[in-house]
Amino acid sequence: MTVRRRIATITGLVLFGALALYGMALADHGGPLHSLFNSRGTIGPFEIHDHGSHVKLKAGEPVDVAIVGAQLVPAGETGWHTHPAESIVTVQPGGPALQMVTERRGRCRERTFAAGQAFVHPAGPHNFVNTDTERPLTFGVAYFVPVGATLLTPATAPEGCR
Repeated sequence: MTVRRRIATITGLVLFGALALYGMALADHGGPLHSLFNSRGTIGPFEIHDHGSHVKLKAGEPVDVAIVGAQLVPAGETGWHTHPAESIVTVQPGGPALQMVTERRGRCRERTFAAGQAFVHPAGPHNFVNTDTERPLTFGVAYFVPVGATLLTPATAPEGCR
């Protein structure tokens, strides 16, 4: 499927981030990750071009748009997983920061995103960590994926990563 996206600035995607208190599209089974909501629909070819924020989003074929929200318990982790495409994550303002662990060139890489930040979230193996031992971490994600694609697939931790 051909989906061309050019994002000049994350700021322009606030309209999606505002809708997305994210989650991982997982059922809530009492584990560390609690699903808050999951909204998903198919959209035909479209183009969004916001000249003010320099954002352009384009899909030449139908894609699924999924907006999901989740909460990670204090000191919790999502577990290693992958997605069918990159997405946009927003970290709930007023809460703890989100730590993302990924592997790049054979080494683990940890990046921390403060409350109120948004970032491009990789499709490849990664794990989200709530390093706060007292407060839950609430986050949202906006996905643009092939129609019918599974949003989350469990993965093993890359060698040398926790």
